[in-house]
Formats: sequence, C-alpha cells, structure tokens
Amino acid sequence: MDLMHKIFSRHNMRHKWWGLPVICALVLIPVTSWLSPMISLPDGRTYLIYMPMATCVALLMVFDWAALPGIVLTLFLRYYLRVGVEMGMLMTVIYFTALSLAWLGYRWQAGSRWSAPLGLMNLAKARVGWLVIFLTLFFVIVLQVVIESGLLPGYLGMSTRDFVTLRTLVNLQALILGILLNSHVIYLVLRIIRKPHYLRVICMRLRKEQSAGVRFAEIVLWFTVLVFMVTLLCLPGMSEPFMKILLSDYTLTLLFPVLLFGAWRYGYYFISIVWTLTLTVLFHYYQGFISGNGFIHNLVFVSALMLVYTITLLLMAAIASRQRLLMKRSSAAALQDPVFGLPNLRAFNRDLARYPRSMLCFIRVSDMDVLSRNYGMQLRIQFKQQLALGLKPYLQKGEQVYHLPGYDLVLRLNCEDADKKLQNLHDYLEDFRLIWNGLPLHPNIGLSYCTVYSPVEHLPVLLGELSGIAEVSLTTGQPESNKNDHTQVQLEIREKVEMLHKIQRALDDDRFVLMAQPIFGVRGDSYHEILLRMSDGAHETLITPDKFLPVVHEFGLSYQLDMWVLKHTLMFINQNRVRLPSLRFAVNFTPSTLCRPTFTRDFKALMLEYEVEPFQIVLEVTESHLLQNMKYADLAMRELRSYGCRIAIDDFGTGYASYGRLKAIQADILKIDGSFVRNMLTDSLDAYIVQSICQVARMKHLSIVAEYVETEDQKTALHALGVDYMQGYLVGKPEPLKTLLELPGA
Repeated sequence: MDLMHKIFSRHNMRHKWWGLPVICALVLIPVTSWLSPMISLPDGRTYLIYMPMATCVALLMVFDWAALPGIVLTLFLRYYLRVGVEMGMLMTVIYFTALSLAWLGYRWQAGSRWSAPLGLMNLAKARVGWLVIFLTLFFVIVLQVVIESGLLPGYLGMSTRDFVTLRTLVNLQALILGILLNSHVIYLVLRIIRKPHYLRVICMRLRKEQSAGVRFAEIVLWFTVLVFMVTLLCLPGMSEPFMKILLSDYTLTLLFPVLLFGAWRYGYYFISIVWTLTLTVLFHYYQGFISGNGFIHNLVFVSALMLVYTITLLLMAAIASRQRLLMKRSSAAALQDPVFGLPNLRAFNRDLARYPRSMLCFIRVSDMDVLSRNYGMQLRIQFKQQLALGLKPYLQKGEQVYHLPGYDLVLRLNCEDADKKLQNLHDYLEDFRLIWNGLPLHPNIGLSYCTVYSPVEHLPVLLGELSGIAEVSLTTGQPESNKNDHTQVQLEIREKVEMLHKIQRALDDDRFVLMAQPIFGVRGDSYHEILLRMSDGAHETLITPDKFLPVVHEFGLSYQLDMWVLKHTLMFINQNRVRLPSLRFAVNFTPSTLCRPTFTRDFKALMLEYEVEPFQIVLEVTESHLLQNMKYADLAMRELRSYGCRIAIDDFGTGYASYGRLKAIQADILKIDGSFVRNMLTDSLDAYIVQSICQVARMKHLSIVAEYVETEDQKTALHALGVDYMQGYLVGKPEPLKTLLELPGA
C-alpha cells in the first residue's frame, strides 16, 4: 500500500511521464480536436484552425520530452479507433517524427529557457522557426508523400493525391494558425493544471503588460464593442440592406482595428487569449467564410487573412508589452546605482516628494579613501553594501537607505520617535565592523541629521550642508544637527542659493563695484588695494565681501570673479592713463586661481590687451590658503615675478607654520594681518608678534605693509618697527574706484 501511495504521489503524478503528461494528452488532444473549426469537403476534411498539433506543442513546452509518450498513446488510440491499427500506427509515426525533430531543434537553439512563457521576443525566432515553420512544413510534406504513395487515403489527412491543392493550402494555414494562437492558451491551461497558483502569475502578468492608465471601465467598454461586433457577424442573415452591410465582411474589417487597439493597450497575454476565443467563435458561426460561389477560393483568402491578422496582432502585442517592460526596467534602473545596488539620488528626491515631512540622516565614513587605496575598490563597495544591509532592520515601512557618490550614505526616515531612531542608528554605527580578509575594519563614522518639509529645494546643496555637519560628528562622536530650528538648514541653503543667483547675475551684468583703499609708504610712494563690493540691484545697496565671497569659493566661481576684477582694473588703468599716469593697484587672487594652469597665460593676455605694465599690478595672495597648493602656487608666483609683477602675501600670521613656509615662498611684500595691529598697543603678545614678523620680513628683504592702522600712535609704533606701508582708516577708507579721478592733480 505504501509503495502504491509513493508511486502515485502528487510529485510523481506531476512530473513523471506516466502521470500528468499522459492524462493531459488523453484529455486535451481529443477535446481540442473536437473544438477545431472544420468543413467537410468531397476531397476530405478541411480545417480552419487545427488545434491538436497546437496541443502537442503546448504539452512539450510544459513537460518537455516526458510529454511524448502521452502524445503518442493518444494519437494512436485516436486513429486506431477510426482507421485501424496499420494506418493508426502510420499517422502516429508521422506526428512523432515531426514533433521530435522540431522539438529537438528548438531545444538546441533555445537552451535552458525552452519552457519560458510565450511572447518573449528573444525566443520568437527559435519558436517560429522550429515549432511553426519547420513543424508544419515537415508534417504536410511527409503526409503528402505518404498519401501519394497510397499508404493513406486522401480524405483522412490534410493533403490529397494532387500536389498542393487549395485544400492543402487551407489545412497548412490552419496548422500554422493553431500553433501560433492556440498553443499559448493551451500552454497556460497546462501550467495552471500543473501548478494551480500559476493562475496568480497569469493575473500579475496581465496587469504588468497593461499600458499605464488602463481602467476597468475602459476594458469593459472595449469588451462590449468586441462582443457586439462578433455577435453581429454570427447572427443569421437578414433581408434589410443596412443589416446586410453590418453582417457582411465590412464588420469583419472593422474588427481588426478594435483588436489592434487591445493588443497595444492590454498586452500579449490578454490579446492572445481574447483573439483565440474570438477567432474560434467566428470560424464556427460566421457563415460568410464559406458562402457564395467558388467558396473554396474565398476560404483560402479568409484563412490567409486571419493568419495575417493573427501574426500582426501577436507581433504588435509582443512589441508593446516588451516596450512597456523595458520602460519599467529602465525607470527602475534609473533609481538604483548599478554597482552598489542601492537607491540613488533620483530615488531619494522622488521619495522626499512623497512625504510632507521627513528626517534626513547623513552618514559620513572617514578614512575610506585610504582603505580603498590599500584594499581596492571592492572594499568600498562591500563596506557600503554591508552597512546599508545592517541598517535595514532599524527602518520602518517607507524608510530607505540611499547611495551617495563617494563614501557616504543618506537615510530618509519618518519623524515619529526621532530621538529613539537616532540613538539606535548611532549605536549600530558604533558597533559596525566589516570583516575583510579576516581583518575587522571600523573607520570613524559621522552622523548628521535634520528635518525637512516637502518640497525640498536644492537637494545637492542640502546634502552638502549635512556633509559639513557630519564632519563635526566625526569629532564629537555624537549625531549632530542644527538644534535651534528644524527648518534652519533649508533656510540657510535657500539664502545661499539666492546669493549664488545674485553673484551669477552680477558677473553677467557687471554689477560688481570696485573699491580702492590707499596704501601709503613712509617714503612718499603709494598705491591702492582693489576691494570688491556687489551691487544689490533691487535696493541699490552694496553687499560686503563677507556675505558673498564664501559662496563664491564654495561653488567654484573664484576664477571667474578674480578675472573679472583684474579685467576691470586694467580697463580703468587703460582708460585713465593720461589723467592718472602713475596708478598702481594691488589685486587679490585666491590660491585656486593662482594654481589654475591657464592663469598666467590669461593674466599676461589681459595685460597685453589693455597695455598695462607689470610693475603697475601687485598680486595679493592669502598666505593661510597656500598650504595645500604650495607647489603650484610657487610656480605661478615665480613666473609672474619674472614677468615684472610684485607678489604680496596677505594676512600673514593667521595661517599654520607661517614662518616655515615663508622660507620657501617667493614674494616681494608681506602684509601683517590687522588682527595683530589693532591691539598691538594694548596687548603685549600682539606687539611681540608684529615685531617678530617685521624682523623676519627684513631678513627676507620684503617690504612690510601693516593693515588696520587707525591711530597716530599705531602709525608711530609701526614706523619704529620698520614698516614700509600703512593701510587703514587713518590713511584712507575704501572708496569707489572712480573717485580717484576726483583727487587733486587727476
């Protein structure tokens, strides 16, 4: 009893050749043979759709070679009961040979995806080539040869003794039509019989292949139109002229655009099922196919027309379905980083718009650049993947981890229980370790956060702000944020972006204003430092550099602004060389400008264009910024000094290791930072710093400029220390450059 139960277990019945494959063949082949639309002619049977061959193909698509025993048994029994043993065996051999060769060729070309659902464009060539063209032609040709040899009567098969008659052509088209159309529906039925839950897969596929925006009401309306037109075609003939037109081939012609619309909107699975049922009903009940004189010619035409309809509909549906699938895949790929497998900034921006209020957490991983250089790119990838994977259990529904370029991650969290979430994230990041080749790695990780409200403007700038706050977290070891106001970060970013727009408009419309502050020498010579203000066009006020220069540096506009200042300074010299022939100006340049490869070339080109002598320009560079660019800055300064310009080191004393770097810097002028000069008379430390700077400058044979000179006592003390030039409110305040034309002697 146990042996019988094991043999006839559910698994064996579903997969063994003597189980479900045989049962399905014994049931479906006779049923589909009975359902096949057919016309009896004096020469023999003429099929409009031949379904048994389509059933055999579907059985092979589901059960592979295990389907052949059931197919052979069913065909033999079917023909044995009709024509006896010998002719039954002969017909079975013809079917078996054709199916075996076609399936063998298909399996060879399709590879491991032989049982994939129909409608896939990448398998269409193999299926059509072997299971449609080869199978039908081989079957009909072999059948024709057997009938002509007298082994089979002509009325039994699909061919006659006459070679390629119209009846043979109709039967060939019926074979092709059945395999193209009915094999898919029978395939789906077999998959459901084998695994009933596959019905859910079909429903999901039907929804997936639909075009976007399809509603149930639209499908109902489309079905109503289709059923109405098919009903008209299947009604008995009427005498009224109008009804004769409706019941004629005219309605059949109008049926095609309706079905074409369905193929485009609803996909391959949907239209293949609907068109199979529709065509079967039409071939059974529409008398227009076989009416009139010479109906066999009409039958050939209609059969060919339906075949073309079928190919067009299925091709259109397959293309539309594949196009929608590719669009969905490309949309999904656009929201995910292909290397790290994490949602990207595009997905982050989309998800932020879905929620009115979100908490953003920025994770900064320090020293990852060093680790990547030592251990390779794969370490960086695996670190971020493992870190993101470990964060998933701490996230609620709708919350996500997003990949950022570089070494950082960002999280979008719901705002409920924010403090608890932050503490859990911080604890996890503190304990996180990546085991790499047996070595536990734990770089320092910073965590910053803020609350934002949708819509979030200027997302990249916001992330930049969070990145800066995360740098603070690396030092403090705690999550950091702007705690005064949840919207403060967004407000600061908005102000920064507004300032950026003002700067860009000022560059485009020449709204910057050049100011000149005199620098007087103790020996009687003098020159002016060019200072910059920005005009606010709306209120006609001047914006000071401390408001706009940080934004200029942050957004990489330093070179454009520096060259604008240089150009307009040279223009002023050129335009007023007659009235002010001895003008000299000190122009400030950022180290990033000085290190630009094309700077010296552009500088000399402007000098040549406006015919300004090199001695008229002093290049001021802030000393505290030269550390990271020392090599490149030194090359540029050497070249410009040899060109004839003078180099001034501005704000000396505020950087790091200033005296050590002063040994290598090639300069002509040293400007003492005003923070030391302002309190030198009341602060002994400042006085000593100023004195030491003057001593070092004299040893390097540098001219000395003191900033922020505001009193006569300061001037006297600086003169005693050997300062060569004074600059400050005692000497003169910054004035618009054009006021130099109003000076006496101008």
